[in-house]
Amino acid sequence: MYTWRSNLVFLFVIAMFSGFGQEDAKATKRAKKGEFNGLIRGGVASSQIYGDNFGGYNKLGFTGGIGTYTKISNRFTFQLEINYATRGSRERSTKANPIPFPLRLEPHYVDVPLMLKTDISIFEIEFGVTNGFLLFHQEWVGNSKTPSDQHVWDFNRYELAGNMGINTSIADKWRINARFHYSIIPASGSLGTSGIVLFGGAYNNAITLSLHRLLAL
Repeated sequence: MYTWRSNLVFLFVIAMFSGFGQEDAKATKRAKKGEFNGLIRGGVASSQIYGDNFGGYNKLGFTGGIGTYTKISNRFTFQLEINYATRGSRERSTKANPIPFPLRLEPHYVDVPLMLKTDISIFEIEFGVTNGFLLFHQEWVGNSKTPSDQHVWDFNRYELAGNMGINTSIADKWRINARFHYSIIPASGSLGTSGIVLFGGAYNNAITLSLHRLLAL
């Protein structure tokens, strides 16, 4: 079961390891302005699709990839990543609302996040945008996978999303990252207008927890 309570685990893990970050992210501190360094990342994602009427971060997925970062000033670091990620949503059956054949959606993306990072105490705050490129998507009814020619959903090929996150160091070259992902433009469908009010479309929301290994420092 993946509810808002389970998402608090992400923050708990960050707090639990923050003691290891008292010496700060030494590897990041050693990086020089204009010098590029690499990273490998992998983790899990809890997601939903805002607009599908399911509700709740009930879909478990994964994310992983590579990246590079460089200091662009004394205060800010720029980071570019290329990741493989699954998002989506899952209709959850409960005692109060039993559903004989719950639905599950799972779009697969290649994500290209562009992030700015800055240090606040022992933490590193990040914010930016992600360019998501849809590879394919899958649908399930109960435990049965739906053939692609019978899919109900039609996901857009491109997704632009905003990201905010936090990093903390657990060793010299290891960091834990928690990140929130929210579509800026619809992941499925399109926007409409009624006067000055925008409406329509469905949006990917995801909270990811990942482990980062810094390279070549």
